[in-house]
Amino acid sequence: MTSVENTTDSTKNIKDNRKVVVAKFYAPRIVFKIPDGIDLEDKTVVKKWWVRNGTLYINFVDGHNEEIDEQYSTGFEEIDCLEETVIEDADDWNVEYSEDEEEEDEDDSK
Repeated sequence: MTSVENTTDSTKNIKDNRKVVVAKFYAPRIVFKIPDGIDLEDKTVVKKWWVRNGTLYINFVDGHNEEIDEQYSTGFEEIDCLEETVIEDADDWNVEYSEDEEEEDEDDSK
């Protein structure tokens, strides 16, 4: 039986299943890297997450918070009119993780 983490349906960001957050506005898109080993939909780890003013905010259950700047955007002048925020495959957005990030992911899984 295959683990949920090993399927492409999983939203956990790991080496063979890279994910990004895509904030979809009425026209432009902003892409954010998700920290290694984090599944934004795992309510035992992430209390809530959202995008505002070009920043991805993550509130963790343990009380710490992260603010992540955009990886890139498809162009906009002002950030408003947020339509939706979704988790998508990193490959679909041509976002590559560095070897340092890959090594951190391997270390975290030990």
